[in-house]
Amino acid sequence: MQPLTVSFPYFIKLFHMGTLKFSKRVTLSHVYKIDVAEGADCKLTTQLLPAQDQAAELQGTTEMLSSVGDNDVVFRHNIHLQPPKCGCEDSESFKALMYRLNGLEEEVTHLKKQCSQGCCKAVDYACSGHGNYERSSCSCVCDAGWEGPDCSTSTCPNECNDNGRCVEGRCKCYEGYAGDDCSQLVCPNDCNDKGSCEDGVCVCFSHYTGEDCSIPRCPGDCVGNGHCVDGTCICNEGFFGEDCSRVMGPENVRLLGKTEESLLVEWNPVTGVEYYVLTYHPEGDEGTLQRVSVPHSDNSYLITGLSPGVTYIVDVYAVIKQITSEPSTLKATTVVLAVDGIRVLGQTEDTIQVDWQNPAAEVDYFMLTHASPEGEEEELTVPKSQEARTKHTITGLYPGTKYLIRVQAIKDTYKGKPSTVFGVTDVDAPSNLKTKEITEDAVTVTWDQTLADVDGYMISYSSADGSSEDIPVGPDSTSYRLTGLRPGVLYTVYVWGVKDDLTSRKSSTQAETGERLTFSTMPSFMNKLSTLCTSKDEILLFKCGPFKAIRFKPSILQACLCFRTLLSSAQPVGNFIIL
Repeated sequence: MQPLTVSFPYFIKLFHMGTLKFSKRVTLSHVYKIDVAEGADCKLTTQLLPAQDQAAELQGTTEMLSSVGDNDVVFRHNIHLQPPKCGCEDSESFKALMYRLNGLEEEVTHLKKQCSQGCCKAVDYACSGHGNYERSSCSCVCDAGWEGPDCSTSTCPNECNDNGRCVEGRCKCYEGYAGDDCSQLVCPNDCNDKGSCEDGVCVCFSHYTGEDCSIPRCPGDCVGNGHCVDGTCICNEGFFGEDCSRVMGPENVRLLGKTEESLLVEWNPVTGVEYYVLTYHPEGDEGTLQRVSVPHSDNSYLITGLSPGVTYIVDVYAVIKQITSEPSTLKATTVVLAVDGIRVLGQTEDTIQVDWQNPAAEVDYFMLTHASPEGEEEELTVPKSQEARTKHTITGLYPGTKYLIRVQAIKDTYKGKPSTVFGVTDVDAPSNLKTKEITEDAVTVTWDQTLADVDGYMISYSSADGSSEDIPVGPDSTSYRLTGLRPGVLYTVYVWGVKDDLTSRKSSTQAETGERLTFSTMPSFMNKLSTLCTSKDEILLFKCGPFKAIRFKPSILQACLCFRTLLSSAQPVGNFIIL
């Protein structure tokens, strides 16, 4: 068994005997003696203590020793614990002792803390709930508003400056005063949170006025051009703005008319205006600005002496009480000089050529427009010629159509006054003219209709013996049979279209009337028939119907077919007619 001794210096409270109070230096010593078994078998005998130690075996003994000096006091607490047997840590008595030791440690800790602060006479450590007790000075430190040894007497800052009464350490100010010490004068209605209170007088924010800052104030007091209603300026006629400091400008400045040298402008009148100021200058040239005054009774002005095709900036101002409004602006261009002397030089079935006189003023180009009676319109850009006149040929037109041709000079984005002329394309001639069904005294002529809408067609024919009269036919006709012709005569046939006083070119073709086949004309007929029905192959003679010794192609079948075809169709062979 190996004894273990531990010594702790403490201030201690013993056996609930109350708080110890000493003016001398106090030292407490806590000594525990615990026998611990050496072997694993824990076989040991109980050590008997002296009689005076029997009661302290489990609870300890206490003795007080005084040192030589009068200022030192020593407490010593001896506890001797000797386990009676192995496994004593599980015994109830050992557990009870450990519980008591822990409690003793807590009391010693409390006693140490209390005695380290010094010892004071008995007082109210609670300080009446209005302060904190200071043991170093053995007195209460009172909270604000309280005083006295135990902080039980209330007090107020500066005794409320005689402007209120003190209740439980707080000033209850009389009417008209405020603040922790009632030193501040109160403003009416606390200035309604719209100003600051200075010595009882409201200093209002900029937008408020009145004794209590309750009246909204208008900006600039409407600068004499209106009256204030609930903080809002009601402006006089002609004025506007938050403070009525601005003059209303003319609205809707517009162009009523223009020429090559003038601009007529107008605007909506301004109520209460004293007069207007109008300025103008060419765009991009403010150095030549012109200024004129316009009486208040007028709301329009004719600007004269301008240059053709020039863009001007026009500003109009209203003036009231020597205050000038912001300008209302108009941008307008004088008329570009008109094109003179436009004329038609010539035309074909699908073209018209025109020219015109170039204007004296500078232009960028010309805009040429041509429109048909049906409203179909096309615009063309024509560059200005370096010559005195500009010429242009319009192509892709429709035959026999009357066009309205308009030419304008262009400067920047502005167009000059247009000049116009009418041009009519020629009627196109009938096409694909042919003859058929030729006999000894008649010919049928056919054609394709013209593109132009014509009133009708005219037909005539001529030969070595002379010409016929013109024969009119309807606009929907595409053929006509000429009769009363002479046999064996070469005729030239003409067909042309007619519309109003216009006529197309004449289309022509030739036709030779046939001769009757007789024995005297048979040899000539046979030669021509041979020419029609032969080929490069070897020519053979064969019999076909009543004719003999006719030279045909090698195939008898082909020859007969050829001849029968001629016979059945009554087609001319040369100038012979097969009847």
